[in-house]
Amino acid sequence: MPRCSSCCIERGDVLVTLTAIISYIVNGILMGGLYGLTSAAWSFQCGALKFANFAYGACIMFTMYLTYWPIAMWGWPLPLTIVFVLAFNVVLGWVMRKTVLRPNNRNTQILCTMGLQLIIINLANFFFTSYPRDFGLLEKRFYFTENISIGLTQLFCFVLSGAILIGFQLFLNKTWTGRAIRAVVQNRDVASLMGVKSERILDLAFSISYIMIAIAGIMLMTMFTVDPNFGTTWQSYAFIICISAGIGNLYGAFLSGLIIGVVSSLIKGIVGPFYHDPILYAMFVIILLLRPYGIFNKAENVARTI
Repeated sequence: MPRCSSCCIERGDVLVTLTAIISYIVNGILMGGLYGLTSAAWSFQCGALKFANFAYGACIMFTMYLTYWPIAMWGWPLPLTIVFVLAFNVVLGWVMRKTVLRPNNRNTQILCTMGLQLIIINLANFFFTSYPRDFGLLEKRFYFTENISIGLTQLFCFVLSGAILIGFQLFLNKTWTGRAIRAVVQNRDVASLMGVKSERILDLAFSISYIMIAIAGIMLMTMFTVDPNFGTTWQSYAFIICISAGIGNLYGAFLSGLIIGVVSSLIKGIVGPFYHDPILYAMFVIILLLRPYGIFNKAENVARTI
């Protein structure tokens, strides 16, 4: 095999070309959009609303099953399934806020949601079994060159993720309800004195955050295979991304998701999948030591980041 030092690097006995590296970066950016969307929802819950929701990954997994089952088993059309999944997640978010997340104590919330996570995973195992499920879709690809291409489903999900996050930020900044959420986040007592019904606003805000979870679950189902343990990995990534970006920083979570997507893709492609998790978690520890308040935060002031 011919070797050119300007366009390739050596990994053991495998030659990694510049074209392959570009392909890893492009596809990592597209995957990072989904990382960013799922992480932004968790960052909003834990950072802004102060709810420690560690059943987050299990809820994404369950949303994927709710997307798969009506379409594959019951023959529902896609629009009806989307409406069903969105409505279910809004109700789920409201019920969680009124039950397991009702206590204001963070330790209690963590224990309750971790218990809920185990319940959801075991319910998924009981009803859906551990057999992996997917739609078996053949993704069309757009070729920039003979060796560099992107999946059209990936591209659509990336654009939709960015649009949803921008729309959510506009909702927080431009609407009365969004401003009420920001007011409650900054100072719940003062917001209550100004006539804002803080508890009702928090219920609504948490339910809205589950809309983002629903959309992320629907998109993930079109791209991946789901099993009861699928959400555990995504919750770990969301945790890394949110802490690295700065908890509560929605834009930071999206940008950090893009960075993690690219880094993850490069590690798998150049170093190998076996070293992926050790390198990724080592980078997370280094970031945490150097900037404990996050890459995109200047101070630990959550109210200014949403």
